[in-house]
Amino acid sequence: MKYKNMLAIGVGVLSVFIALVIVEELTVIEPEGQFKEPPKQPVTIEVVSPVSHQPRITLLGNTRARDVTQLRVSSNGQLAWLETALEPGALVPQGTPLAKLDMTHLAYELAQAQSRLRHAELALEQQLHEQSVALSMLSPHNQSRYAKREPQVAAAESDLAQARMALQSTNKLIQEAQVTAPFDAVILSRAASPGDWISAGESLFEIASSASMDVLVPVSEPVWQKILPQLESQQATILIEDRAGKQWPADVRYIAPNIDINTRQRQLVLKVTNPYQTVAALMPNQPVQVNIQLASEPTAFQITHSALTRDGFVWTVSAKNTLRKEAVEVLSEHEQHVFVRFKGAGNIARHIVTYPLLSMLEGATVSPELSPELSPELSPELSPELSPELSPELSPELSPEQSKSLRLANREENQ
Repeated sequence: MKYKNMLAIGVGVLSVFIALVIVEELTVIEPEGQFKEPPKQPVTIEVVSPVSHQPRITLLGNTRARDVTQLRVSSNGQLAWLETALEPGALVPQGTPLAKLDMTHLAYELAQAQSRLRHAELALEQQLHEQSVALSMLSPHNQSRYAKREPQVAAAESDLAQARMALQSTNKLIQEAQVTAPFDAVILSRAASPGDWISAGESLFEIASSASMDVLVPVSEPVWQKILPQLESQQATILIEDRAGKQWPADVRYIAPNIDINTRQRQLVLKVTNPYQTVAALMPNQPVQVNIQLASEPTAFQITHSALTRDGFVWTVSAKNTLRKEAVEVLSEHEQHVFVRFKGAGNIARHIVTYPLLSMLEGATVSPELSPELSPELSPELSPELSPELSPELSPELSPEQSKSLRLANREENQ
């Protein structure tokens, strides 16, 4: 019985030993010093170099007629003559006759004013004569002003002055009975017809200056900071474009001295010279596009819209394939791309992340891949123009086909 127990114990120990040997043989021994690296995040990049670019800022404005004037008559009467050939849109030089009232009633008023003037002159002469006679007959004890006829002479002089002013007023009415253009103008509307009876103050024509037109342009504060130095140095070129695509050169008339209380924007008032001289004239009270061409920027970068983040930054890849977040200033925007200027070291080429993600962290290591959709203008020579920091091989992770196509593109551009 004792022998059987010892045999069972020995068989159990041997089984355990054999199991341990089998487990040890099946265990994979990892080589010392080796560890599995985490996978790198792949990113699509475009390689851009600084180029010379002339930024253009596009704003919206509204045209406004200059010196809008209502031509009115100052007396009642019937129209004796009206220039019916002057329809809205017609250009009239300064001093051009437009209409004339019937002069019958005004001629009567003129004769009446002249008659009052002559009677006032006669009355004054009479008072002066009577004053001289009275002064010669007065005794030394009667020297009152009335006795010396001083009030009578003053009243006669006042009547004469009134008569003269009445005559001037009548002459003014006669002069205003003929309506003429006060300046070089364009006819906006005509409110009278031949033979109409016109009341004093009634409008006959509405005109505006044909020499220039105003364009009101609201400007936000960020855009204002860009264009203000250019406007002060007179380096900006301004073009006005209407909805038909026709363009007119413009100049700055003035900058509004106040800010809009609702929009908190500044207002720039432009001047367009001779806007009505062509058949397709620039019309007032219409929206227009204002293109402001700024001075040339020598260190601009052309990138795709997707590369620019919402907060105005651009992600770049360094020579060690690490991410960097750089601040940029947007110079101009176009349909397919945008021109920016880097705020630091803006004269060296860069590897731009085409499609940045919100999960990106600065300093993280990535696996860059050259975008196959880059246009020629977005993919300049990768070397030798790249700086030493940014011109190593893009990444050892690039595929052989991408490396081969990259070398062939560089060779063709160098030739």
